[in-house]
Amino acid sequence: MYNTDDIFISSENKKLGKIKNFSLPHKISCPGKSEWCEKYCYVTRYYRRFEKCRNAYTKNFEISKEDSFTVLMINKLKKINSQYLRIHTSGDFYSTDYINKWIEICKKLPEHNFWCYTRSWIIPKLFKEIKKLNKIKNIQIFLSSDPTMSPPPKDFRIAFIESDKKANGIYCFHDKKLKKNCRECMYCFKDKKENIIFKIK
Repeated sequence: MYNTDDIFISSENKKLGKIKNFSLPHKISCPGKSEWCEKYCYVTRYYRRFEKCRNAYTKNFEISKEDSFTVLMINKLKKINSQYLRIHTSGDFYSTDYINKWIEICKKLPEHNFWCYTRSWIIPKLFKEIKKLNKIKNIQIFLSSDPTMSPPPKDFRIAFIESDKKANGIYCFHDKKLKKNCRECMYCFKDKKENIIFKIK
C-alpha cells in the first residue's frame, strides 16, 4: 500500500530551474526508444552516478502501475502546490492504462500546467491514447524524434535533434544560452504551434 509521500517529485535541476518534475526509470519504461535514443540518452550518466535517483524513479514506476496512482498523484501535486510539472525527465508513457491515468490527472487539476516529450507515439496503441491526452488544454506534448526515425505526425509539436535533416522549428533557448533555464523561458509550456530543436547533450 503506497501513500502520497511515496511519490518522488524532483524540486528543480539546472536545466529546468524551479520546475517540479516526475520521472520513471529510463529504457525499461520507454517502449518507443530507438537505438539512437539509447546511445545518446542523457539520463544514463545520472543513473550511473546517483543511486538515490535510480531508486526513486524505480519506486515511481511501481506506484504508477497501481490503481491508486491517479489519486496519489493528484493529492501529491496539491500538497506541493506547484503550478507547473514536467512529466518524464526520464522515462516515458509505457502503457495505455498509464496514459489514461495522466488524462484523469490533467482533467482533475485544470489549474496546473503539464509538459512532456514522448517517443511512445511510434507505438500505434499508445499514440491513440496520447492523442486523447493532447486534447486536454493544460498539457503540452512534444513528439520526440531523432535522425533515424520517420517523420512524426504534423498535428503535434515536435522535438527535434539539430543533426536531424527533418528538423524545423525554434532552437531551445537554454541550449543557445539565451535563457538560464526552463522556468525563465517557459516557451514549451505555452500554447504555441512551433517545434523545438535541441542539441545532443
